[in-house]
Amino acid sequence: MPGISSHPRSPRRPARSTPPAAARRSEQIVAAAFEEFSAHGFAATRLDDVARRARIAKGTIYLHFKNKEILFQAVVRSLIRPLFEEFGGFARELGGSAEDLLCQFLSRLYAEVVRSEKARRILRLLIAESGNFPQVAEIYRREVIEPGLGAIRLVLERGCVSGEFQRTKARDFPQILLAPAIGAVVWMLVLGKRAPLDLDAYFSAHLEFVLRGLKSPPGSPGAPVPRSDES
Repeated sequence: MPGISSHPRSPRRPARSTPPAAARRSEQIVAAAFEEFSAHGFAATRLDDVARRARIAKGTIYLHFKNKEILFQAVVRSLIRPLFEEFGGFARELGGSAEDLLCQFLSRLYAEVVRSEKARRILRLLIAESGNFPQVAEIYRREVIEPGLGAIRLVLERGCVSGEFQRTKARDFPQILLAPAIGAVVWMLVLGKRAPLDLDAYFSAHLEFVLRGLKSPPGSPGAPVPRSDES
C-alpha cells in the first residue's frame, strides 16, 4: 500500500540504560563505598566488598569507576565538594554584601559538614590515611581544599573591594577562617561523647570571631556607612 514500506522491520534492539538509571547505579556504588571506606579505611577496602554491599557484580563497578582511587574521589566529592563548588558559583553570580555571603557560607559549612556524621567520618578517614597514602591526601586537596579556599578568597576579595573588610593576611591564608569549623569536627570525633559541643553557641562564637577580625573599622576609608538603626 502507498506510504507503507514493503521492507520488514528489523528486530528492535534492547534499550540501553538511560542516564538516570546509570546515575542511580553510580550513587548506589558510591553509597556502598562510603560505608566500606569509613569502616575499614582506604587500604583495607576491597572492591569485592563494595560490590557485595551494593548487591551488584564487581565488574559493574568498573563500568562507572576506573579504580579504587577514582571511587574514593567520588565518595569525597559526593559528601563535601558540592558545598564549595555551589557556593563559589553562588558568590560570583549574586549580589549582596560580603558579610552576608560569608555568614551564609559558614552556616552551610556547619549544616553540611560539621553537623553531618557522614562528612565527619570521611574527614576522620582522610586524617588517618593521608600519611600512608599520599594519593588520598591529594584527592582531598584537589576535591575539597582548593574549591573551598577559592570560594572563601572570592568573598574576602569582594569585601575588600566594597570596603566591608580590611585587607589582611587572611586573604592569603583563608584556612584561618575555616579553622574553627575543622576544630569542631576534630573535637566531636575525639571528645564528642565525653564533652559534647553546643554547636549553635560555637557557631555564633566562630562567626563573631571571624567578622570582628575582618570588618573595616567605622570611619575608615571605604568602610560602609552604618544604617540609622545600627548607630
